Amino acid sequence: MNLIRQDKKNKIISIILFIFWVSLIFFFSNQNGEVSTNSSSLVINIVNSFLQLFDHSIDISKYELTFFIIRKLAHMFLYFVLYLVIYYLMYQFNLKKRFILSLLFCIFYAGTDEIHQLFINQRSGQIVDVLIDTSGSIIAIIFLRIISFLQRKLRKT
Repeated sequence: MNLIRQDKKNKIISIILFIFWVSLIFFFSNQNGEVSTNSSSLVINIVNSFLQLFDHSIDISKYELTFFIIRKLAHMFLYFVLYLVIYYLMYQFNLKKRFILSLLFCIFYAGTDEIHQLFINQRSGQIVDVLIDTSGSIIAIIFLRIISFLQRKLRKT
């Protein structure tokens, strides 16, 4: 009986994580261009402060490329985690072909997210961002495969 309750808890947790993460992505996408740029600037200032602990001559905020890289890494990170959350959700419900279904969902969500941004002031939907989001998901697949491989290796020893 206790095992059934734990299974139910895991399913509920996976659903809550999923709803939270897609809502978070929607929240970020729903910000207008100015708010989004300010968020990126905040991250850059934090990274700058950290780097200046080691070298006071570093100032990454003056480079436009820094803004671009931070924004694209954020895309990758969000979809890396989204893939893991969806995979966990599918695992809890014992769905087959979770690796590919999770990837397909991430690609679909990235596409609809970019379409959504077409309707947000000072934002644009870009196919490149769908590709960057997808790359974050693919990195998550590689991450899970490595973890799985290491677990199998450890069991053999």
